Amino acid sequence: MESSASAGDAWPRPAVGPVRLADALGWGSSVLGAPMTFAPRRFLRAIGVQEDSKTVAWTLGVGVREHIATLTVIANRQRRIGMWSRVAGDTMDAALLLAAYKHKCADPGRLNIALGLVGGIFAADLYTAVALTRAEGGDISDGSGSTGVGVDHDTGGGPTRVKIAVTIRLPQDEVRKAFRQFEWSAFDPATLEAVGDVRFTKAPGERGTEVHIDHEPPAPGGSIGATAAKLLGQSPDQKINDELRRFKAFVETGVIPRSETSPEGASSARQIMHKRQPAQPIGDNA
Repeated sequence: MESSASAGDAWPRPAVGPVRLADALGWGSSVLGAPMTFAPRRFLRAIGVQEDSKTVAWTLGVGVREHIATLTVIANRQRRIGMWSRVAGDTMDAALLLAAYKHKCADPGRLNIALGLVGGIFAADLYTAVALTRAEGGDISDGSGSTGVGVDHDTGGGPTRVKIAVTIRLPQDEVRKAFRQFEWSAFDPATLEAVGDVRFTKAPGERGTEVHIDHEPPAPGGSIGATAAKLLGQSPDQKINDELRRFKAFVETGVIPRSETSPEGASSARQIMHKRQPAQPIGDNA
């Protein structure tokens, strides 16, 4: 499965929304906060606000808050939390500027520009916060009212039949493209699509895309051979299950999780051979 990582470099997409934009806005907080913290009077003159002890104190406080905002975004695994704190901070900044416009205005033209900049930053922060929230599943329904069709619970077919579905938090076109590019060894993806043994459907609750596989690969040695292969974790259907789990992990995260007991990723054979040994992560997940 090593080649799948190189093939995927052309199309991996984070499943957690606009992370890079959030990071850029997070670092932008410190860039904006630096002059407020280290040269508050010069900053006030630049935005057209009168300099006095009160406005300087407010400017210093806002500057410190901007540096804290950087930490809440960059150092937080769930960046949406930091981005919503930035949205709240933008609202406070707009209120302070409006108050300054009424009571401490030194240059209306410059203050209007400052208000416009705050409005633009607020729009970018709000967009990013909403996108991150949607990607992380913070504001979507649980799908309880959905009419989506899941996997039929029938047990027909031979000993190697696979009937499984996984949900991937990406649009259907991207999942379909990734499915075709992934290095499968258990089957040929083009053949599987051609015969209708794989389907891509919209997941309930706007949770991404469901990949449904209903396939029966040949069973070497018939039922007896398939049973023996299952005991060793080498049955064709077990290989498909393993590779589908690796595919989901790779598409959603860009890497295939590995451990000392399963260096190639999820493996039924490894689980059977090492089921009594606790797996330890290994350093090379690339």
